[in-house]
Amino acid sequence: MNDTRAAQRQHYNAARLRSHTWDHLKTTAMALDEGRAQPADVDRILADLMQIELYWAFPGRSTVTQLQEMLHTCEHHALHLAVNHVVRTLSSGAFRSDTGVLADPLAGRNELLAEEEAPRPNYFEVLFVDDLDDADEAALKQRLQKCRDRSDAFVYDIVVVRNVQDALAALLFNHNIQAVVVRFGVPHARPMKGGVLSEYTRTLDALVPDENAQASLGAYLGRVCRWFRPEVDRYYTTDTPVDQLADETITTFRRIFYRQEDLKELHLTILRGINEKFMTPFFTALKEYSRKPVGVFHAMPISRGNSVFRSRWIQDFGDFYGRNLFLAETSSTTGGLDSLLQPTGPLKKAQELAARAFGAQYTYFATNGTSSSNKIVMQALVEPGDVVL
Repeated sequence: MNDTRAAQRQHYNAARLRSHTWDHLKTTAMALDEGRAQPADVDRILADLMQIELYWAFPGRSTVTQLQEMLHTCEHHALHLAVNHVVRTLSSGAFRSDTGVLADPLAGRNELLAEEEAPRPNYFEVLFVDDLDDADEAALKQRLQKCRDRSDAFVYDIVVVRNVQDALAALLFNHNIQAVVVRFGVPHARPMKGGVLSEYTRTLDALVPDENAQASLGAYLGRVCRWFRPEVDRYYTTDTPVDQLADETITTFRRIFYRQEDLKELHLTILRGINEKFMTPFFTALKEYSRKPVGVFHAMPISRGNSVFRSRWIQDFGDFYGRNLFLAETSSTTGGLDSLLQPTGPLKKAQELAARAFGAQYTYFATNGTSSSNKIVMQALVEPGDVVL
């Protein structure tokens, strides 16, 4: 036990412990295949990963179960190859853009040998908090997969936990989670505490909701999530009529669903929320501006790159940076895009979205570097005579 805790404390968060445990499994599976380790050594690591992978969709607990079956049937070489493939896919991040790998983590292709293709959808994970059994969880995943469309700009996998404590742990550990769906009536405490992640869940294990929250743990979970993961979209599923829901529940969640509603609607709502996060108003306006055949008359002499690409001497300068950099050249304190001094269009929208991302009331853009920006902040916060460290 002391050795386990010492190993845990080597890592500053659970995600780092997870990465280290998968690497440890890779070296131990190799040693087992070569006759330098015992099956019990691999079995202990897989048991730790079974606890850890509860909070991640990929490769997930189902993959760990498959690896355990390989170990128990003495397929040591196949186990070694499978673990190597999973670790390589995790470390490279290839699973984020390869739906084949997501469908079967052990059978996905080698990304090092893959040919270049068109850009694939961006990947994220959705946390479902519901007291489901294994069969219901598998059915939910299959139904959500059927909701997908090839034209979707995003692809996601789901993490299912069965109580509030595990939901908080997943939100704390897994940065891939960008949306959470909470079912009404989930229990608070997990059946068993401790294990390989005990050093990272002590605060959560000691967290007990007050008496009012016990009656509505879904709203409680949404409120805590809003506090330490405000960027995560929150959705609530219930049978309670909307006029009987507490005001706090209605304001805490982005949308409230009812059990009889079509799962396709939930799928589309999740994608819509992620798409809003993906919006880049100023960058989008800048790309549109670069495609316009406009004349430039401000002080900067580059003139959309004409003086560079027509030069006999510095064409390599333009080739190095690319034409788009010069086509997008403009002054954001004049017309064309927006005014940096008094934004009303895409700059204003971009600053509002940045404020939401940073959890700030307001965010302002500057073009004169970090040092000048720090001076602005300093002058806004301190007065003559204040001591600044």
